[in-house]
Amino acid sequence: MNGAGRMRGIAISLAACLGGACGSQSTAYPLYAKVGAGPGPEKVATLYGPVQTVDDQNVAAKGRTFELLPGCHVVTLQRNIGEGSATGAWAANLPRLVVAFEMKPAHRYIISSTSPDSSAPVGRIVLTATEKAPDGNVVRVPFARSDEDIRNCRNWATSQGL
Repeated sequence: MNGAGRMRGIAISLAACLGGACGSQSTAYPLYAKVGAGPGPEKVATLYGPVQTVDDQNVAAKGRTFELLPGCHVVTLQRNIGEGSATGAWAANLPRLVVAFEMKPAHRYIISSTSPDSSAPVGRIVLTATEKAPDGNVVRVPFARSDEDIRNCRNWATSQGL
């Protein structure tokens, strides 16, 4: 492949990543009783990340991308996470982390990790939970610190008629 063709391939890959397809499975696993084609992407929320449970249902063996109906969904992260490539790898054992997502139709909810560049044998990772609206606006979602955060999420869902 010549230089221009290689650059075009990189640009296409980067566009796919920016669009949210990078690292996600092609089809989201529905966490509701899906009939036929289901309600459609404009009426469901998509969750991506190292998820252990959603609303107390263990989903870790079902992949990393999930489709949910709008409402409050309580998500716990997997305790052991990691990534690897030809240039290196990392692993982490995490405490119990919970996010109470106020999920809206056509929005994407992403749990991701980043690690500051380090050549040390021990490093640090930063976990974030974000909500991405259909217009591209991204906001950070805080991890739940108490049962009150979960109650607030459920109260929000009730106020929305969900």
